[in-house]
Amino acid sequence: MKTVTSADGLAQQLLSEGYELFVGVPDSGLRGFIEELDALPVQHVIATWEAEAVAIAAGAELAGRKACVYLQNAGLGHAVNPLASLCIPWGLTPLLVIGHRHTLPQHAVMGRVDVALLELLDYPHAIVVHGPNNES
Repeated sequence: MKTVTSADGLAQQLLSEGYELFVGVPDSGLRGFIEELDALPVQHVIATWEAEAVAIAAGAELAGRKACVYLQNAGLGHAVNPLASLCIPWGLTPLLVIGHRHTLPQHAVMGRVDVALLELLDYPHAIVVHGPNNES
């Protein structure tokens, strides 16, 4: 697992590493990352919730594609079941790009446990973005 303080240039970096499918739930904290995706020659799918995004990425990985899921850490709980029951048992490793939020009450708990939850799952395929805690 990797932690960064900004997602600037991250989409381009992941493209250069062979990621070709990006799927996620829009998050204002990852706005720049999402805008960068839209400007690149990649397949970009907007999902309605995080479990759906992980499932789409898992299907792409089964088809031999490198996939990335982006989400806000508040949605990480929705991603746990498809990670634990689909990805991990079958060796699928979509990269998670997680926007870390923690300042508002609805983000406080997940803001304290997001990294620990990934460690508990033993899922190292994640980049946690600890950039500005943009709450808009």
